[in-house]
Amino acid sequence: MELLRGYELSRLTTIRIGGRSDMFAEPSTPEEIKELVVMSRDMDVPLFVVGGGSNVIFGDFKGLVISTRRLSGIEVEPENGRLTVKALAGTPLRELIALSVKENLKGLYRLVGFPATVGGAVSMNAGAFGVEVSDFLKRVVFLNWEGEVVEAEASELSFGYRSSPFPKIGLVLSCTFEFEKSEHPIQEEFNSIRVRRKSTQPIDKPTSGSTFKNPYPEYAGRLLEEVGMKSCRVGGVAFSEKHSNFIINLGEGSFSDVVKLIGEAKRRVYEEFGIELEEEVKLIEDSGLDGWKVL
Repeated sequence: MELLRGYELSRLTTIRIGGRSDMFAEPSTPEEIKELVVMSRDMDVPLFVVGGGSNVIFGDFKGLVISTRRLSGIEVEPENGRLTVKALAGTPLRELIALSVKENLKGLYRLVGFPATVGGAVSMNAGAFGVEVSDFLKRVVFLNWEGEVVEAEASELSFGYRSSPFPKIGLVLSCTFEFEKSEHPIQEEFNSIRVRRKSTQPIDKPTSGSTFKNPYPEYAGRLLEEVGMKSCRVGGVAFSEKHSNFIINLGEGSFSDVVKLIGEAKRRVYEEFGIELEEEVKLIEDSGLDGWKVL
């Protein structure tokens, strides 16, 4: 495993924006991940773990960034009309979705188009069209921040709207899911959702996905459109014409551009509706960080 210096973090994110990290590594085994976590703690430097990079935007980061992309693999076990699937944290979610379509499994196919890894999807409890990843989660193996490998049943963990106990309690290493076979063909609905995503979201552009969480019962996209944020631009980034809650990189976008645009959006929505929008995307940079922290 190689430890790289001055790594360009834009290479890790779907929006293709990022500064540089002091250190970067791509472990391929849980043992290598543990080694890196312990090293980060002993060196007293900040740590951030990235999966598919679909909900994170980096500035400069004076610490260690770990990518889980090489920690990938799936094991499948059929049983009594159900399918138990174990996936390593760095496995692309699209591989599980492809499996669910092939096997005609309920629910997960509705998350088509999410460019996340399994670990990232579980950590943010990704969801769309009435389903969340936690709906199918049976068990999680994770590395806690004391360096111990822990196995927990999903029922023992607390999941909510775009939230989970991770990475607060540790780093996801693998997940076990349980899926039911659908009584009806799912291919038609899968195709319909895929077409809808393409027509309503800028998935063909460099984007970090949803910028803000929906403030129930409202929708962030509607509020942003009402205050004129659709297509609003700061420097090299703008809110999409297709969807007001998606920021796109126009080619030369910077971390500071994103921060300014998000700040303007939050200001307008609060002044108009009295609602404080909460970011769904993670903004990661080293301003004010001191010592070992897991972000």
